[in-house]
Amino acid sequence: MPRYTIRKSLIPLTPGAAPDAPQWAYAVELPITTPNGNGTDHLPDTRVKMLYDDNGIAGIFTNRDRYVIGKTTADQQMVCLDSCDEFFVQPAGDEKYYNFEMSCNGHMLLYHIRSMQKKQYEVMPQAELDKIVRHTLLPERVFPEVAGPLFWYLSFYIPLDFFVRNSKIKLPLAGQTWHGNFTKCADASSHYHWLTWIDLKTTDFHAPEEFGELYFGEEK
Repeated sequence: MPRYTIRKSLIPLTPGAAPDAPQWAYAVELPITTPNGNGTDHLPDTRVKMLYDDNGIAGIFTNRDRYVIGKTTADQQMVCLDSCDEFFVQPAGDEKYYNFEMSCNGHMLLYHIRSMQKKQYEVMPQAELDKIVRHTLLPERVFPEVAGPLFWYLSFYIPLDFFVRNSKIKLPLAGQTWHGNFTKCADASSHYHWLTWIDLKTTDFHAPEEFGELYFGEEK
């Protein structure tokens, strides 16, 4: 089973930190390179880094992309139609998982899911989404589509108390193994594509039985 180590940050995490922030120098970079489904020949260079500290979990997706689109105008819209980075995660001890789907313009769709195929999920309230920091340099709306080369990033920060409230996780995180996947999509782009960290047997990203391991590294 593929495994990714989320290291504990050497310095307090800054929510929404940009790619050149000092904190990311210690993170392990993970390429998201596996095509999934019948997409076009556009395969953007997408990578993710993650860290944690005693207060939260931070991640940053970087994308060297083209045909970028961001039409959503609010949270809980179908951001997968936009140029979108996604973090699927199942905390230890939770029978359900989360789909942190984040558009290039910073909007998020977030459910707590038992089975997407059976439509067994809870739509997370806006009050919870408001606590999750997202930062991108792109404007609120990216339309019409930007066909030329475009670098964009999506930096996010999830307070640990989100998972304490909703998944009853135990702290500290050090030494725990969760499960998850990282994905990139753009369903409504002229050059639609679906990329994953895990080589899924299905074309559906909602496949928790195939999630890889997310190990929270011990303190050094």
